[in-house]
Amino acid sequence: MFSFNLQNMRVALKTILLFLLLTSGNRVEAQKGVTTFGFCIRPGFPNEFLRTGPLNFNDSTIQYSLVQKSGISFGGLVRHGITRRLSIETGIIYTKRNYELSIRDTSFTGTDNYSIIGYEIPLSALVFIQLDKNLWMDAGLGANLNIFPSDVSTYRDYYVQYSARKQKVNGGVMAHLGMEYRTPASGYFYLGFIYLRSFSTIYQTIVEYYPGRDFSQPYSSIGRTNLEGDYFGIDFKYFFHEDPEKKKARAAKRK
Repeated sequence: MFSFNLQNMRVALKTILLFLLLTSGNRVEAQKGVTTFGFCIRPGFPNEFLRTGPLNFNDSTIQYSLVQKSGISFGGLVRHGITRRLSIETGIIYTKRNYELSIRDTSFTGTDNYSIIGYEIPLSALVFIQLDKNLWMDAGLGANLNIFPSDVSTYRDYYVQYSARKQKVNGGVMAHLGMEYRTPASGYFYLGFIYLRSFSTIYQTIVEYYPGRDFSQPYSSIGRTNLEGDYFGIDFKYFFHEDPEKKKARAAKRK
C-alpha cells in the first residue's frame, strides 16, 4: 500500500523545484528586475497527517480533547525578481489559529472555543515556469519567523484554560505550490497551497476542571498538552502590476 510521509513530501518538493529550474528557460522574463507589492488571504485547515489533528489527553477519569479548527491568515507581501527563474518574497502576515476544547467526565460534557493570535515574517524563494502566455506555475521553499504577542486564557464555570508561550519568537519552514495568472496591466492573481511547519511547539495548554461549577472549591483535575504551530492552507495572493526597474529607468531618462 502507498504510504506518504514527511520524507516523501521533502523529496517531492525538491523534485518540483529541480524540474522548474531545468525547464524554465528563457521564456521566464516577466519577473526579472520587478519589485511589486501585494496582499494575501489564507484560510487554514486542520490535517491530522500534518500535525494539526485532535489532541486527546486525560487526568484521572477526566477526558480532554483539543481540536484545531479552521483559521485565517492575511497580510501584505513584497516580491522581487532576482533572475528570469527566481524571485524572493517576504511580508508581514496576521494569523489566527482557532481551537475547540472539550472536557468530559462520567456525567458531563462541556465544549468551548478560543483563539491564538500570531504574526509571521516569511522569506521564501520562488521558482516559476511559464505554462501559457499569462499562466505560470511556481514552487517555493522558505523560512518563517512566528511572533506570539501574549499568553491566552479562557474560562467558564466548569474550567479554566491557560496557554503559555513556549517562546515569544518561533521559527519554522514553509512550502508553496500554486498557479499564477499575470495580466499585462492589472497585476498578478495567484491560487495555491501553503504548508508551514514550526521548529518547536508554540504553546503549552493547561486546563483545570471544576466539577462543582464553583471556583470557591479547588479543581478536581488538571490536563496538559503542547500545541504545534503547523498549518495547511489555501493561498490567495494578488500583486500590483509593476514594470521592470530597467524599463522604468529608461522611461525616466526620456523625460
